Amino acid sequence: MINFTFTEIAKMVTVKAILELSALILAIVNGIMLLRYYLRDRPKLTVHAIHPETYQWWFVLPGGEFKGKSTRKYGFLAYIGITNKGLRKVSLDSWRLFVRTVGFKEVELKPISIPEPKSILGESDNAKFWPVLGQRGVMYEGGTEIDSGGSIAGMAYYVGEFYGGDVFNPKIMEGKITGKLVIKDVFGKKANINITFSEKALEDVSKIIEGIEKIV
Repeated sequence: MINFTFTEIAKMVTVKAILELSALILAIVNGIMLLRYYLRDRPKLTVHAIHPETYQWWFVLPGGEFKGKSTRKYGFLAYIGITNKGLRKVSLDSWRLFVRTVGFKEVELKPISIPEPKSILGESDNAKFWPVLGQRGVMYEGGTEIDSGGSIAGMAYYVGEFYGGDVFNPKIMEGKITGKLVIKDVFGKKANINITFSEKALEDVSKIIEGIEKIV
């Protein structure tokens, strides 16, 4: 039979407590180090408009109908680039456009699939194609994964449909509409940019995206 004195039991309890405290401190330190590495290495996305004076357009689409009332439809075509300045690759989860109305209400628009925009170059049969963000096409893969130090680019198309009084229309100033593009990666991290869309005739847009007025 093994007997322990009170002093021996106290020593064992003390040693156990020290070991448990050491393990706790080690776990905390390890957690802090992991958090530090995560914060240091995490993806860091930035978004910018490509040739903002050339490619960012808004245009009037044929109106529709909602609950028996006529609606007004507007198309928005943005050409954007997204760069990952972090030390870890990441994929995009969403890219949405927010447009403010005359009545200061913010309307959220989701991207709509379109064919790759293309333009015939001069008198030749050669065509220039533009990528569509997150969409596989004839010329581009449409991937949304961005390597560390890498970037992707593509066009994004949105349609806003409005009805009721003029207060529900997009706010237009000197022929331009300003929207906020918000991108989000798969970890929930967001980045945004304000884009100024210039008015473009639907006929001109149809030359690079045939039948765009029928895409919903």
